[in-house]
Amino acid sequence: MTAGRFSGRTLDEALSAACSGLCARIGEIHYEVDREGQGEVIVQASLDPAAILGLFLSETFRAGQLELSSRLEEDGEALVVRIEGPDTTLLTARGGEALDGLQYLCNRVLDGRMREHLPVHVEVGDFKEQRARRLFRKAEEAADTVARTGRPQTLPAARRHIHLALAEDDRVETESEGRGFIKRVIVRPRRRR
Repeated sequence: MTAGRFSGRTLDEALSAACSGLCARIGEIHYEVDREGQGEVIVQASLDPAAILGLFLSETFRAGQLELSSRLEEDGEALVVRIEGPDTTLLTARGGEALDGLQYLCNRVLDGRMREHLPVHVEVGDFKEQRARRLFRKAEEAADTVARTGRPQTLPAARRHIHLALAEDDRVETESEGRGFIKRVIVRPRRRR
């Protein structure tokens, strides 16, 4: 359940019922008092994805003793988490693996709590935009090498960017290889049909 009406003799009791019914902490819900009077308070309450992520991230950063803070905003297509602080280099090192992992975890946290939600995108400055440009260049270089030598090239991770970068290149085709969270992309000469 991600929303509902809850009642109690007081506002505190109604909110306790909402937290219990939604399996949430008070900081993870949005509520409005629907009706109050005659010894009963009724609230309309729902899970708040931004609040759920905000609490998850602040607790994660605190547990890891990381000097990071997050700002969440909804852009209509995604819930964007912007992370700032002196420890952002820990997230962007090694090609941003930790940043990608944190984004994956944020989506999993919401997947486990809500049937539907906007996808979560975690950003540190313009890191992902710069990485996408580098990957695009690497993909084009791999396509040139494959076209010149006829031998496949394997590129690490960031599958979506590589597939998109080479989708219109009629000399090569791309294929994902591997399992789980980290896969590689193979760029090979296009098979003639």
